[in-house]
Amino acid sequence: MRPIPTPLEHLTAFVIVFAAGVISTASFIGYMERVRRNAIRDYCKQANAERGLSAVQIEQRSIEK
Repeated sequence: MRPIPTPLEHLTAFVIVFAAGVISTASFIGYMERVRRNAIRDYCKQANAERGLSAVQIEQRSIEK
């Protein structure tokens, strides 16, 4: 015959699962923030690089004319 789990055991299991959920949610939110920051930084770098290239091309065209 199987022993019947006590309410304390049920509560302990619930607390463990709840804590795992909180930790995984916090980790996911932190990861998404890091991805968002990196995406914004990469976009700004790309935009600045393209802006710099277009400025060089404009200068070269004005020199050639």
